[in-house]
Amino acid sequence: MTTSPGERVVVRWLDGVRFEAVVGDHRLLLDQPAEEGGTDQGVTPLQCLAISLGSCVAYFVVRFCTRHHLRPEGLSVTVGWEYAERPHRIGELRVAIAYRGDLEPAMRERLLQVAEGCTVHHTLTHPPDIRVALTIAESAFDETAPRREEHHEPIV
Repeated sequence: MTTSPGERVVVRWLDGVRFEAVVGDHRLLLDQPAEEGGTDQGVTPLQCLAISLGSCVAYFVVRFCTRHHLRPEGLSVTVGWEYAERPHRIGELRVAIAYRGDLEPAMRERLLQVAEGCTVHHTLTHPPDIRVALTIAESAFDETAPRREEHHEPIV
């Protein structure tokens, strides 16, 4: 599998626990709430996960509506979650699609199948391999300094 520039996000530390995520020409501010040491100026990483799922489902539903000449006005997708422990993570995601309009039962079922077929849903239900690499600059103040990379296998 190859990676194009459009399939890469760079997250840079700004200050405290604030980060800027950059993908292409787009920027997103990430932060933590005050009770977690942040300034609450941006979304949290877990909120980004929910946003990714919700917007992907919404996109697939809009495409379905377009193909079937349905009006998506009033469409909204709400994503809620519950935490799980050991390890601490999101243990359950709940997606609620609100659609204004009349749909036959068969069309409702097809719409739900399409929504569950969104790429983020598939990614979460069929987890990808995740590899973390560490690059260390020889000097924290010299961006031109040679770098060395350390690769580690995922901890299972």
